[in-house]
Amino acid sequence: MNVLELEEFNIIKEFRSEQYNKYVVEPIDKPTFCSKCGSIFKENAKLKVHDVRTRKVADQDIRGMKVIIEIKQRRFYCPECGDTFTEIFKSIAPDDRITVRLRDCLGKESIKGNTSFASLADQYGVSESTVKRSFEVHVAKLDAQRVLVAPRILGIDEIYVHIKGEHRKQPCAVFTDVEKGKPIEFVRGITKELVVQKIKEMKGHENIEVVTMDMASAYRNAVEETIPKAFCVIDRFHVMQKFNMKVDVLRASIQSKASEGARKELFRVKYAIRSNRENLNKNEQIQQLDGVLEKYPALKEAYWAKEGLKDVYNAKTKYDAYQLYYQWETSISKGNKVGKEMQKLVNKLKKEVFAYFDGHWTNAYTESFNNVIRRIVRLGNGYSYDTLRAKVIFGSDKAEPSKAKNMQFYEVDAITGKRIFVTD
Repeated sequence: MNVLELEEFNIIKEFRSEQYNKYVVEPIDKPTFCSKCGSIFKENAKLKVHDVRTRKVADQDIRGMKVIIEIKQRRFYCPECGDTFTEIFKSIAPDDRITVRLRDCLGKESIKGNTSFASLADQYGVSESTVKRSFEVHVAKLDAQRVLVAPRILGIDEIYVHIKGEHRKQPCAVFTDVEKGKPIEFVRGITKELVVQKIKEMKGHENIEVVTMDMASAYRNAVEETIPKAFCVIDRFHVMQKFNMKVDVLRASIQSKASEGARKELFRVKYAIRSNRENLNKNEQIQQLDGVLEKYPALKEAYWAKEGLKDVYNAKTKYDAYQLYYQWETSISKGNKVGKEMQKLVNKLKKEVFAYFDGHWTNAYTESFNNVIRRIVRLGNGYSYDTLRAKVIFGSDKAEPSKAKNMQFYEVDAITGKRIFVTD
């Protein structure tokens, strides 16, 4: 076995330089079939060589040095069809200038979310188009082996990303296994019909127990249609995000009508209003925030209503959460428009919002995975949808699985406070 470990060839010359190693090789055996007509030749068949041409291909590095293989590739006359054909080697990628093992290596490396085609092309001394072809071959293999299996805890969310050929960011739906911390599917579009289709494609989808999501009705309706026994959990992050957005709209409205000094003052507390109060600096940020809120009663009421709803999520049990929520409802004045709007929204989705307390499942993994997707998009500088999907599904590192209590789904009687179990 020679240093290249390619059994089809003998090394006849070897050149070394500071940049690469070059090996001139020749085939050991004659071809066993015609690549034009497909005729099979006997072992003792007398094939006439038409000509010999030089073919250069890149190979995997050897001890950190780039490798170039120069093949003395022959063309033969076919005794069956009378045409000339070029011999084919199983270790050389067909219609490409690389070995099969380098193509496999490029495929595995290019699928990674933190690797770009351009960086790999520079690293291995090949063209970007070669890397892309290797990527496509590898993705085709992975797709052929893939079975879309439904998880126990399904996460659904949307993300808007740049896709090659589109002027605006495109909406895409992200499906994850919240419990095991891994992506399941990434599809273009966020309609109910698309979500229904993808859930039905999941093997064993009828066994999905919980689906975590945001407040979009499309996801909720899709789940009700496909897996009515599953529990929809509206993520606490999305509830508080919605509240923060409404408070910020009120701040911006007040700011637009204020004097120049007041506008600057309101703008400076913009991020403090959105942040968790416990994460703010007590001596500076909280004092500054509270000082501004005192000047604007409507903003102050909306802010403290937001903080009050956040406190509901600190409850240890679903019953305690309901009690805290009822107290929060009664504390909202009629003039607190933002608070009343959120009260109406939560009451409309109360079952899904309070389902969080049954197992404390959130869509945090799906949300964090969206950041991974954004990094892939930035690194790729405009991937096509197919390329982006492949990198998201097959190339993203698995995250730590979410942790939650054993699920005990039940309803709570609003008057007696007794638990009425739906399922164990």
